[in-house]
Amino acid sequence: MRNSLTSGSVSTSDRIRARLRANFDSNDLNHDGGLTLGEFIRVIGSSDEAMTAEECQTVFDEIDINGDGLIDFAQLLGWWRERA
Repeated sequence: MRNSLTSGSVSTSDRIRARLRANFDSNDLNHDGGLTLGEFIRVIGSSDEAMTAEECQTVFDEIDINGDGLIDFAQLLGWWRERA
């Protein structure tokens, strides 16, 4: 599944990373450097992705590799790049 932030060049990749970072930061409501499930759903909702709440929960659990209930930016970026 491709997403709206896929890249084809280094400069595009940098723009995508910056856009994803800005989206991450604006949805990290308590500014703790991690997204809760609710915050993650907001990130997905503000992108061009179409996911149900159940799909968001499943993806959140996949991204949260250390199981701490938060997704940090590196985890989100890694997941996003895998999908590109």
